[in-house]
Amino acid sequence: MGRFFSTRRRALWALIPALALSAGMWCCAPGALAKATVPGSTRGELKHQQSNLTQRHKSIQGQLSSIRQDIEKKQERMNEATNDLKQSEKAISDSNRTLRDLSEKKRSVENRLSDLAREAKIVGGHVRDAEELIGVISNAQFMNTRRHPWQNALEGGNPNDVSRLTAVLGYMSLEQHRTVERLENRQKNIEAVRRKTAATRQELVRIGRDEERNRQKLQREKTLRERAVGRLKKEITSQKERYEQLVKNEAQLSDLIANLDRRIAAEEKAEREREARRLAEEERAARAARDAKRRGERVAARGSSGKDDPRRTTNAPTVGNFGALKGRLTLPTRGQVTARFGQKRAGAASSLAWRGLLIRAPQGQNVVAAAPGTVVFSDWMRGFGNLLILDHGSNYLSVYANNETLYKQVGARVKQGETIASVGSSGGEDQPGLYFELRYKGKPFNPDGWLAR
Repeated sequence: MGRFFSTRRRALWALIPALALSAGMWCCAPGALAKATVPGSTRGELKHQQSNLTQRHKSIQGQLSSIRQDIEKKQERMNEATNDLKQSEKAISDSNRTLRDLSEKKRSVENRLSDLAREAKIVGGHVRDAEELIGVISNAQFMNTRRHPWQNALEGGNPNDVSRLTAVLGYMSLEQHRTVERLENRQKNIEAVRRKTAATRQELVRIGRDEERNRQKLQREKTLRERAVGRLKKEITSQKERYEQLVKNEAQLSDLIANLDRRIAAEEKAEREREARRLAEEERAARAARDAKRRGERVAARGSSGKDDPRRTTNAPTVGNFGALKGRLTLPTRGQVTARFGQKRAGAASSLAWRGLLIRAPQGQNVVAAAPGTVVFSDWMRGFGNLLILDHGSNYLSVYANNETLYKQVGARVKQGETIASVGSSGGEDQPGLYFELRYKGKPFNPDGWLAR
């Protein structure tokens, strides 16, 4: 990553393009140019050698100028490819979040359909019960119509009971018919709602299929853009040594030409120039001695001040609610920790140390909050990909980088262990994983001892 280089080295290596056009000609052995002059040469031979070397020097400088122009063009392509990759990774994050929301809506609709089916079953049972009761009432009505008042009188009853019973049975039959009608209307309403809900489910399924096709298309585009960025990075890496050798040869040739100038001048003004060089050498030595003495005094002064480099923070105080969770923070994702705080980096950034944990994990695996907090950043950032930062109060922050999907937006409050993102390789990583940092007052500190075992 470019951020791991110093400003001058970044300006140099960000400019490395296709150098094969001239590297083969000028990437010679370090001693090759030194053979261009032969001790004991006459002044005329030296001037002839000087002329040839000067022409060669101009040729190398011209080639370096042409190479730098090519480098700038390739760097523009690299920036464009990185920006395109950023858009792809952000779009995939949004698509994954949409698919998750659709899945939750579909599950809610299916639960509603299940409730409607149970309600329809219950109402159907009530309808059957009411119809059976109507049959019983109808049978009683029929039996009552076959009974005459005088029969009741002969049995010692009131002759008016037959009429009264007939009236009661008629009212009950009418009420049961009304009940059946209300239940049937309820069944119709339930069926209408069920059809509408089923149509909603089908629409959600259709939208989900379209969104999944869109996500797959975005994933293919992302893969192509990752390959393009990868090819550019490999070209830059493979040409770095040849570029360095070309620069060294140019410097060596400049020194050789300067040496020839001094030799020619020495032939013309031998004694005077030797004396001048001797005096100049003494002055340089004295100046170097003074500079060395001043540097030693500055180093001694810094050593006695007792101040540490603020970037080398390895510990943080236990302050507030977050500090109370020391030793009980949740590991943000399960996987293999391949880099730890303070460990030296590989490759060109070997002079820098890791300031957090690099956890290799499967693509799409959940990333959870290490502690309760508020989302203060949720977006794509160069070198970190889809990045999410939580504020835990008391000047503590936690950082989650290289995600595939960001599930939380700025301002969201999250609980410890709540899913906030998914593992990915955004930001130009070769393998999926999560980069995780803890910071106090903006400075990273060692998470060991803070995370639960």
